[in-house]
Amino acid sequence: MLRDQLSVGSDAELAGYRARSHLHDGRVVAWTGSYDVPVAVDGEVERTVPAALARRFGADGFWERWTRAECVAKLTGRGVVDLVDLMAAEVPGTGVRLSTLRLPGGIVVSVGRLGDAPNS
Repeated sequence: MLRDQLSVGSDAELAGYRARSHLHDGRVVAWTGSYDVPVAVDGEVERTVPAALARRFGADGFWERWTRAECVAKLTGRGVVDLVDLMAAEVPGTGVRLSTLRLPGGIVVSVGRLGDAPNS
């Protein structure tokens, strides 16, 4: 199960994992599963969407879409400027398989895997 392959803790506790995301409150989310294919993780603590971003992208499902876009950007080498294009629910042609889930404490996490390996 995907949830079992993620850990939330301090930067020091999770320093040994390659796929990590730093949350705004200082915690880190790390992928602790297999690295048989390239993996990216992005997490955000769900909170009010900043007004400028909500106007541009909408507030409904924003953090899910944002974390998914971040994973695609990390795995494909696209920059932050490209996040505007990546805010779609699915980004065809990237080869990135995405899964998004909620962890306790209001953490929205997306995991992106490049290639054919299953996400679980």
